[in-house]
Amino acid sequence: MPALASAALAIPADKRTEAQRLALAAHVLRLRAADEMKKLPAPALVYAAGKKADVLLAVSKGTPTTVAKPKVVHILKRGEFDKPIGDAESGALSAVKVLPARFTKAHAGDESERRAALADWIADDKNPLTWRSIANRVWHYHFGRGICDTPSDFGRMGGAPSHPELLDWLACELRDSGGSLKHLHRLIVTSAAYRQSSEHRDDAAKLDGDNRLLWRMNRLRLDADSYRDFVLAAADKLDLTVGGPSERQFITGPPVQLTPTLDYAAYDWSALPKHRRSIYRFVWRGVPDPFMDTLDFPDLGLLAPSRSFSASSLQSLALYNNSFVLHFSGELAKQITTPADAVRSILLREPTADELRNFTAYAQKNGLAALCRVLINSNEFLFVN
Repeated sequence: MPALASAALAIPADKRTEAQRLALAAHVLRLRAADEMKKLPAPALVYAAGKKADVLLAVSKGTPTTVAKPKVVHILKRGEFDKPIGDAESGALSAVKVLPARFTKAHAGDESERRAALADWIADDKNPLTWRSIANRVWHYHFGRGICDTPSDFGRMGGAPSHPELLDWLACELRDSGGSLKHLHRLIVTSAAYRQSSEHRDDAAKLDGDNRLLWRMNRLRLDADSYRDFVLAAADKLDLTVGGPSERQFITGPPVQLTPTLDYAAYDWSALPKHRRSIYRFVWRGVPDPFMDTLDFPDLGLLAPSRSFSASSLQSLALYNNSFVLHFSGELAKQITTPADAVRSILLREPTADELRNFTAYAQKNGLAALCRVLINSNEFLFVN
């Protein structure tokens, strides 16, 4: 047991610090992970950080094997393969001055040792890139924009952080809390910057039209995944089960050569009592869901460090006529009895007197399902203010 966890165990539970509780939780998770690893079949085990070659397992037959030395990588003169000028050493970025840029010779002859050395370098407490990058990405998803505009590029070609001291402070908070993302999320969402109104002010806009100084909260549009999950949650059809197999929300037809034929429109949304979150949605890279694609779901064949948003007539048509929207508008209508219930379930507030009058007239003419469809297409539902 690690020393910090052992020391924390000797302290009464109600007197432990946050760091001590995290150390104990991390130790329990490591034990659980080790138990899960033991249950895996031999071919599924890959030891990337083992110290001896004989602990590596051959994936093909599931039998232990001796792994050859890593392939020698040469430094090439002007990139020409037939003009090597030396051997490349294993290492990492030399720009991080507080850590060695080259790994020791002890790692040179063992692939697992080289991988372990790189993993240790990345996760080192003194590595500023790791903690800054994670903190910046968490900030990005809360504010719609990172402190550094380029979450995947902290180098010279990337953008400069708008608040470098804040980024460093958040990175240190994350590191010192044992890498607890929950701690960082809580810290951000309880801050005054996050709890600001998104109301526009002309005087502030003249000085900082891009809102880089955070004089208001950015108005954020729901991404495709969040919109889908919010609709399911409003209809009480969201399955929050963690882990397990993905959900195929399409009908598979005969392939054309090697490309499968997927029919998203023919999928029966009533086939399951509840549907899993978008993170468990089975996705074919080459055959995307047209509905999610229209809502700017990223191309899975490319890296997407940040989501892009567009506004088009296709989005309006999809949000109003897609089978997903039609089905779950009807499911939501089955659970409510009045237009006021629809507003409470979808917009999470009480309707105004004018809204109630207009919504009642609309529901009497078109039905509650049609009203629910209108509300989940409203800007108030699509945007976070």
